[in-house]
Amino acid sequence: MINNKRQKSRSSLVPRILPNSRKGLSAIVTTLLVILLVLVAVGIVWGVVNSLITGGADTAELAAKCLNIDVSATATTCTAASLGICSITLERSGTNDDVIGGAKLVFENSTGTRSSVVDFPGDVEKLVGSTNSTLNSTIANATKVEITTYFIDASGNEDLCPGDPTEFTF
Repeated sequence: MINNKRQKSRSSLVPRILPNSRKGLSAIVTTLLVILLVLVAVGIVWGVVNSLITGGADTAELAAKCLNIDVSATATTCTAASLGICSITLERSGTNDDVIGGAKLVFENSTGTRSSVVDFPGDVEKLVGSTNSTLNSTIANATKVEITTYFIDASGNEDLCPGDPTEFTF
């Protein structure tokens, strides 16, 4: 009989424990859901902050590379004035030895008409310079050129150097 009483008392405890444990499970599930939501929120915030930090670092790196590069025109002639075909020689000074991707040129004539952007591709070596004699300025009688240097990033995209372009009047 003692065994029967123990079995009855154990079986009579089970129904009493389950209803109370359901309330306990509800609190545990709620706590787990709150923890899960906090982890998701932290992940979202980290993604945004990380992209801002990475983008800022890339911009700072480009600005540092461009700071010590000075590309300027030393000679410019537009032989076919009505067609806008120009020959331009660029020289590079500064302390940065990085290979540049090239330069973007914008020509302007005496009336203030500006050309579309003309690409001067390739590196301009320090102290040696580079000449391109087949540039189409897209305007007649160009008298001034603005030069903006660019680098090629790891993805193959052009990164223009920030700041004011170098001007050359001819």
